[in-house]
Amino acid sequence: MPNQMINTVKVKAVAGRSDELGKQLQKIVETLRELPGCESYMVDRCPDDSNRWTVSAHWQSEAAMQSHFNSPQVQGFIDLIDCQLANAVDFNSFPIR
Repeated sequence: MPNQMINTVKVKAVAGRSDELGKQLQKIVETLRELPGCESYMVDRCPDDSNRWTVSAHWQSEAAMQSHFNSPQVQGFIDLIDCQLANAVDFNSFPIR
């Protein structure tokens, strides 16, 4: 059985734009949730810092996750910096054991 995977994206909002960033993250996640092999995709605001958001996804396999990284919708995370909603985006992934 292939390893299930989790990937996270930690995003820091530009000062004063956190609510707008949260709405945009939700739009991105709604499209990514539909990708093959996606078990779940969620957006959470950090309880300790209202300018920080975490987006997390659970994948059926590493292959499904890698396919997701090649989808055009993932560019939406990078576009958050270009449109000055976010000033930091950090991607991570790891297997579920």
